[in-house]
Amino acid sequence: MRHALLLLCVVTACGEDVAPVGDPPPTDEPVFYGQVQKILNDNCGSCHSTDPDRLAPFALVTYQDAVTAADNFPMAYDVMNRVMPPFYADQSGDCNTFREAHWLDDAELDTLVTWINGAKLEGDPAATVAPPPPPGGLAKVDHTVDLGAPYAVPTGTPDSFACFVVDATGEDTFVTGAHVHPGNLTVVHHVILYTLDQEAEAEALTRQAAAGGAYECDGGPTNSGAAKFLVGWVPGNQATVFPPDTGIGIDGTRKMVVQVHYNVANSDGGSDDTTIDLEFADTVTLPAAIVGISGDVDLPPRDTDATAVGTFKIPNQVQTARIWGSGMHMHQRGTGAKLSVPSDNNRCVVDLVNWSFHWQHFYWLEQPVEVKGGDTIQLECHYDTSNDTTNVKFCETTDCEMCVQYAYVTQ
Repeated sequence: MRHALLLLCVVTACGEDVAPVGDPPPTDEPVFYGQVQKILNDNCGSCHSTDPDRLAPFALVTYQDAVTAADNFPMAYDVMNRVMPPFYADQSGDCNTFREAHWLDDAELDTLVTWINGAKLEGDPAATVAPPPPPGGLAKVDHTVDLGAPYAVPTGTPDSFACFVVDATGEDTFVTGAHVHPGNLTVVHHVILYTLDQEAEAEALTRQAAAGGAYECDGGPTNSGAAKFLVGWVPGNQATVFPPDTGIGIDGTRKMVVQVHYNVANSDGGSDDTTIDLEFADTVTLPAAIVGISGDVDLPPRDTDATAVGTFKIPNQVQTARIWGSGMHMHQRGTGAKLSVPSDNNRCVVDLVNWSFHWQHFYWLEQPVEVKGGDTIQLECHYDTSNDTTNVKFCETTDCEMCVQYAYVTQ
């Protein structure tokens, strides 16, 4: 009996030192401090922060922040499908590389997904590192554009496009950067600042006088199309700084127009007082221009990969040109887009492997892509129209679709 009791005691670990039941905790799983935290800091912290000026709705700064997010949001799915981080230009090297790219490589993907789906080990807090600072703004602000007064956004229609004629800068100069500050994020869908020539300025002033203030401008600020895109903002954008020694020249004697697209689906009922800070340079080595391409949107319904295509031919008299970056724009059905040069063996410029209406960026190349006179640049947009029963057409309101890109180009 005594031997039986001793054996029972050994088997059941008599006393207070009870042996653990089951497998020992994994020793090769990633930990937060020293591994996962660095990945989150490098790729997510510029938005996911407690700083109210950042764009994401929750923080990923501390260990508990990350555990809470992993438990309450589909982090593994979003990371594996490149929904997050919301940087959608292919950074694998197959289609160029980009500045400030929040793109996870295979090892980072594996580490992060393993941690999210695993034990979410903390690691040693002594290995913690500080989160990154907020994204940089402009080096200086030389001029601020404003709407003149807070604008009462119309609520009788889901979407409206208001154009505001704003004063000239007073000097011929080059714009080298811009920071658009949407005045009311619950209603502002996009903001574009246009420059005007003499004819376009006269038309804009006439329309403003007839409206008694801001005028409706679905389709653009002028009927003639003479207004030129200078800078813009869409959800997900912050300050834009043009490549060094480049800039877009403006006529300081001409008024400009700010077009704001308002969508009131999530309006807080407040007014809008959007402003735009501009950075200037007296001279630049490489004057730049914005080259737009618009695709032909007529999408069949019930199609998981409907496409729209648009092209732009570089004028033959241009010897060479350089594309420094591109911003693309679609609406809710977008799934991806590609900018390429079909006339040069379909050379890839930018390939968006995913798309989110709420996270739209201007993708700046680490090295510009050279094109020559006569080359054709092609934009191809992809959509999922599975929920549509009729063809989807082009328009600027969010219930239909767009296929637009703006490339920053110099000689």
